[in-house]
Amino acid sequence: MRRFVIIFILLFPLSSLLAQNTNGVTALCVSQAGKTLAELILPENGEFILTYTHSIHKRPVYEYYRAESGMLHLYELRYDTTSTGMPSDSEGGFRIENGFFVLTMNRWFIMLPIFISPIPGHGVIINERLYPFTTWAQEETAIELSCNSVTHKGFP
Repeated sequence: MRRFVIIFILLFPLSSLLAQNTNGVTALCVSQAGKTLAELILPENGEFILTYTHSIHKRPVYEYYRAESGMLHLYELRYDTTSTGMPSDSEGGFRIENGFFVLTMNRWFIMLPIFISPIPGHGVIINERLYPFTTWAQEETAIELSCNSVTHKGFP
């Protein structure tokens, strides 16, 4: 019995390492009516940008998110023109950077409901690449964004 305990103690750290999903990565899940439309692999830091053109002042807006602990964390908002419908409070801080108003945010979401805009450019930017929502769903329909861990074959 004593020998079994010693072997268990020596092998337990190895077994827990082997049980971990070494191919697990975080993905941004795009779904509609409960059906997964896409799983976009996020970088190691979990960051992505939700981008859209504001419907009133027709200028781009960038919402910076990070997938953390199974949730979506909105940590920054950037826009270059103030107008109706844009935040007027500084929430966590405010600065001007390279011609953009930058608001520090701290909002957490399990899921983001999105109504796809008919104005082009509505999507997410991951690693500097734009993924338009119209790739998966029609304009003026609702989708949801969430994050999850996935096993991605061939991913180191």
